Amino acid sequence: MSLKRFPVYQDIDGVKYPLGYKADHVREALNYMPHDGDIVMVSHLKCGNNWLEQIIQLIFYSGESAGDLTEYHRRTPYIEMVGTGPVKNMRPPRFFKTHFTYERQPMNTKAKYVYLTRNPLDVCVSFYHFTRSLPVYRFNEGTFDDFFELFVTGKNDRGDFFDHFMSWYSHKDDSNVFFVTYEELKRNFKDTVLRLARFLGEEYARSLETDEELFQKVVDQSSMQRLSQILIITEDTMKSMEEKGDSDILDAARRFVCNESGKPSPQNILVRKGIVGDWKTHFGEKHLDRMRRRIEEKKAVAVVKALWSSEDLGGVV
Repeated sequence: MSLKRFPVYQDIDGVKYPLGYKADHVREALNYMPHDGDIVMVSHLKCGNNWLEQIIQLIFYSGESAGDLTEYHRRTPYIEMVGTGPVKNMRPPRFFKTHFTYERQPMNTKAKYVYLTRNPLDVCVSFYHFTRSLPVYRFNEGTFDDFFELFVTGKNDRGDFFDHFMSWYSHKDDSNVFFVTYEELKRNFKDTVLRLARFLGEEYARSLETDEELFQKVVDQSSMQRLSQILIITEDTMKSMEEKGDSDILDAARRFVCNESGKPSPQNILVRKGIVGDWKTHFGEKHLDRMRRRIEEKKAVAVVKALWSSEDLGGVV
């Protein structure tokens, strides 16, 4: 019997996080009430949040993409990782992100929340590759079976996937919540982006509807190829961060992607395939059967069917 390997986590107020997170930053985020008009993007890990984040940035910045990782994070601070300081210095509309469940996310009825989810099979596969690629998890020799066992029992980083998305699903019709799936965005990009833009502000939807060139820029600049050019951490990008004085982002990069030599791991993956159905490269019948039972255990069959009725999920619902 082979030795099982598991990622290294820390516990911060009852929730698993990688060692790179600072407890005071997480607690700042937990206690930070968004201001009126703020835009908060929320998801479980590995649901495609970087892609949707880029789309929202493009809507706000008239199709102009961030030039590098530093600018990308300046536009949308991830407050669990860097604390709330960067948000306090932003001008409206302030756009930041978290990975909190609905119960843990401070809610302001005059702020707007964009929640993204993805089918659990693809999340599991993407999460596995992400965890294996980042040195902070110390899981570079872990197998898919090792990680699958964590995921299907809810013992992974940031907690149970089903608890997370179900907590937000019950609020999907709230007037200040925009609930969307990764698959819907992939399948019907234009209409979904227009609905999102209208949720963010009628003026953004009008701009996209009346300016074909602007909409095409949003399409082009939100491609996986473009995103992979921005979300890359190398020695050169870290040197650039240092030269620009971006200490909070540089500090986070060092904690998460640098190996024991202090250099960024060449395997760090922030953007991978970005496709629907990649679960088929890893799931066998035993995984499908166990996932089916997990969905039943979490009483999530009806919700999974409702959200992903158009997708091939291997018969798990």
